[in-house]
Amino acid sequence: MRTMTPGERFIRCLNFESVDRIPVMDFGYWRETIDAWHKQGLPAEVDSTEEVERYFGCDRGFETNLVNYWGDNGPVGIEWRAWPRWTKEVISETEDTITYGGEVGIITENKHSESIPFQSRYPVETMEDFERIVVPRLNGKDKTRVTPSFAPMLQRVHDEKQAVGAWIDGFFAWPRELLGPENLLISYYDDPDLIHAIQRNHTDFVKDWVDMVWEVTPLDYVCFFEDMAYNHGCFISPKTFDEFLMPYYHELVAYLRAKGVKKVLVDSDGNSVQLTDKLVEAGADGHYPLEINSGAFPEEIRKRHPKLALIGGINKLALAQDRAAIDKELSKLPPLLEQGGYIPSLDHRVQPDVPMVNYRYYIEKKREIMEKYCY
Repeated sequence: MRTMTPGERFIRCLNFESVDRIPVMDFGYWRETIDAWHKQGLPAEVDSTEEVERYFGCDRGFETNLVNYWGDNGPVGIEWRAWPRWTKEVISETEDTITYGGEVGIITENKHSESIPFQSRYPVETMEDFERIVVPRLNGKDKTRVTPSFAPMLQRVHDEKQAVGAWIDGFFAWPRELLGPENLLISYYDDPDLIHAIQRNHTDFVKDWVDMVWEVTPLDYVCFFEDMAYNHGCFISPKTFDEFLMPYYHELVAYLRAKGVKKVLVDSDGNSVQLTDKLVEAGADGHYPLEINSGAFPEEIRKRHPKLALIGGINKLALAQDRAAIDKELSKLPPLLEQGGYIPSLDHRVQPDVPMVNYRYYIEKKREIMEKYCY
């Protein structure tokens, strides 16, 4: 079989089609992981997700090829979400944390790690907040969103013949960003008009934003960010999904496909097994990262949806143990690889407690296994 380009290889895998080899990729590395590996022999000049990928001979992760990629030092490419960004001011600071206020709400960040910030207040509490703070900043046609870093990033992606993707906040994730999780769940019942207003506005924004992107480059795939499940299942009921998410998914996915987007992927941590029923109905072609410790077992999802492409499903915690644990985790791959439509990767970023030698062993063993399944 002829050697394929990275873009061909990625899309064909998601299509359950034959490939020259299966991509070797993961979801990136925490900043603390790269710092720890520097003390274990990783060259000092290898200091970003992309550089670590190259160092270990991996393919570029598909989330690295997004036109609105969030890099190690912030956003790269075309700005999305609210633009200009909401005002943010320091209201308190300690040795370990810094707390911001302003239009962002109230957010406390850890100075020394990439741990999830604690947010005690969110930007939107009422329809008036939404119309005043959010709507004026969701102009998808605003070309000042294109940063100076975009042109060289896109040129590199095109030169390497990668598939080009885009990140889209999903219809659960975006209102959660605005209201916070608890307020969102309450608002489905107490203020449904606000939720529908947010969804309508977001749908129109994404269409305009995609049109602007398309003036520069076509998109091969999109990744909807949701994170709408926990270790027992979805945060919302199927009925709530049908009322507040499904109509907007159907409209936007149809628009994306008409533009030429080949694949629609949905990202959700947690136990997403039952959630995939709704994701498939909404138009998803693929799902990731299949978080093992929450019960999102790829084998179960594949039984429910034989034609849903899967990415992920390797327990990241196994890499912090020993070679036997890694071998055991990788031993489950062959049945899924035989069926196609599967790119094995860790179910989240590589954690700082993973020794670099373990990660190297994992990559070599995974590559060795996947070489047998060029279907």
